Amino acid sequence: MNISFSEVTKIFEPDITALIDIDLNIEQGEFVYVVGQTGSGKSTLLKLITRELLPSMGVVAVGGYDLRRMRRADVPYYRRDIGIVAQDFKLIPSLTVYENIAFVMEAMSVPKRIVEDRAKNVINQVGLWRRRMMKPAQLSGGEQQRVAIARALANSPSLFIADEPTGNLDFHTAMEVMKILYAINAAGVTVVMSTHNQYIVNSMKQRVVELESGHLIRDEIGGTYSG
Repeated sequence: MNISFSEVTKIFEPDITALIDIDLNIEQGEFVYVVGQTGSGKSTLLKLITRELLPSMGVVAVGGYDLRRMRRADVPYYRRDIGIVAQDFKLIPSLTVYENIAFVMEAMSVPKRIVEDRAKNVINQVGLWRRRMMKPAQLSGGEQQRVAIARALANSPSLFIADEPTGNLDFHTAMEVMKILYAINAAGVTVVMSTHNQYIVNSMKQRVVELESGHLIRDEIGGTYSG
């Protein structure tokens, strides 16, 4: 799924400007790191892509759809094609690994047999089959993050958005999570990931988009964290 920002500005009332005149194009199948200091606008940019926020000015288009013009009733259908992973996992503590993943599909009225097949496939994909009946509190932080990734993959999205997915993980666990994200991308899924992890960006060079005080100051293929 391709993404296009055209002269996009986002202002939060009363007078906080989070993004300023952003022009950005991401093609289907790319892997893009979004970097920058805290408060630079990274999360705002991602939330515009997922339509959690709307631009104050300019156009955000994803898969050819102008998100500002999209009807509210169409937003849930749009998000079915997007896998979203947040830093805080957002797992349901009373449900098992399997149930956390199945719940998302059940809420979308996916037939039971398909739910079972997809849940099994994504749990295997993230290497958690032996832990499928455990609840989040019984898992490590890295395992919880892998459950969150599996849940985001359940509907076979063509776009994957990850906001600081390795932020709370140790080095080894972070690298295991990155292997999963690269495998997703290798299958043709567009991946956009915000991060502060310099080692990951520098060692696994991909396209780097850098924000500073709401401005896009760098867009570099095969870039490093600090340019």
